[in-house]
Amino acid sequence: QLSTSQPSPERVPSPEEQQWAGPEALCPGWLEDEAPDGEVPGDSGDPDCATHAYERLQSALCQEGLPPTLDCSAEPRTGFGPLDMTVCILGSPTAFLPVLLEGGTRCPGAMVLCLSPTWASRVPSETSPGAWSLLLSRGVSFKVGGHSALEIFVPPRRANYVTGTFAPGDPEGGWVGELARDLDCPTGGSVLLAHRLEDTLVTRWVLAARANLPVPPTLAFVLGARGDLPAEPVAPGVRLVRLEDPQGQQSLVQEEVGAFLGGTAMEPYGQVGTGGVGGVGGTGEHWGARGCTQVVG
Repeated sequence: QLSTSQPSPERVPSPEEQQWAGPEALCPGWLEDEAPDGEVPGDSGDPDCATHAYERLQSALCQEGLPPTLDCSAEPRTGFGPLDMTVCILGSPTAFLPVLLEGGTRCPGAMVLCLSPTWASRVPSETSPGAWSLLLSRGVSFKVGGHSALEIFVPPRRANYVTGTFAPGDPEGGWVGELARDLDCPTGGSVLLAHRLEDTLVTRWVLAARANLPVPPTLAFVLGARGDLPAEPVAPGVRLVRLEDPQGQQSLVQEEVGAFLGGTAMEPYGQVGTGGVGGVGGTGEHWGARGCTQVVG
C-alpha cells in the first residue's frame, strides 16, 4: 500500500526564503573554483546544465501564471520510507509539466522532477536481483495550485515510478535513458522504445504485419543492412526496396517511385508534392547506425 501522507508539517518559508533557487542550490560547489582569469568555469561547474533546465522550468511556470519554485534546500526533507509514493520525471522540465501539475494536485509532494543526473543515483535492488533502485537526493516537488519546491532528501528518496524524455535526439536522452535502465520499478519508456517509435518504417511494418492494421501506402528505400527487419517483409501496404548505393541507382529509384505514385494504392490520395529523392514528395527520413531509410507515403 502506497502512502501519500507527508512525514511532518511543512514550514511556510519566510519572504526572504521565497526566492529563485540559484546555481549554488542546484549544483552545490559550482562557484568554488575560479578560472585563472577570474571567470567562473562553465562546463566543469555545471556539466549537466541543471541551471539552464531550472530556468526553463521557471519560464514555463511564469507563462502558465504559476508561482516560481521555492528554494527549500536549506532544510533537507526527511522521513521518506519505501512505501511513500514517489513518481519521478527525468529530464525536460516542460515536456511533462501538465503531468507534474496534475500529479501535484492529486498527490501533493509525490511528483518529483529530476533535472540532473547528479540529483539521483542507482543502487542494487534489494527486492529484484539484477535490477536497480533509483534514489533521489534532490528534486523539484509539485503541490496543489501549481506550487513547486526545490528540495533535498535525506536519506535519498526511492522512486516508485519513473518516466522522462527518452527521445534519442534530445540532449538529455543519454543520461535519462541510463538512469532509467533496468530499474526495479515501472518505467514509462526507454531510449530503445523511443527510437523504434520514431522509425516510420518499423512502426508501419509492425502495425501492418503484426497487428493487421491499415497503414498509409508506403514505399521505403533502405540503404545498408536493417537487422530489425526480415529479409522479405510481408506487410500490406508496405513495399521495401534495398539499395546498395543510392547514387548509382537513381534509375531504379525513379522507376519504383513512378510505379508507386501511379499505382492503385495512391488513387485515393489527391495531389503529391515534389522534392526529396528522385522528385518524391511526402517523405520521411531515418538516419542511424543501421543505415538510411527513405519512406514515401
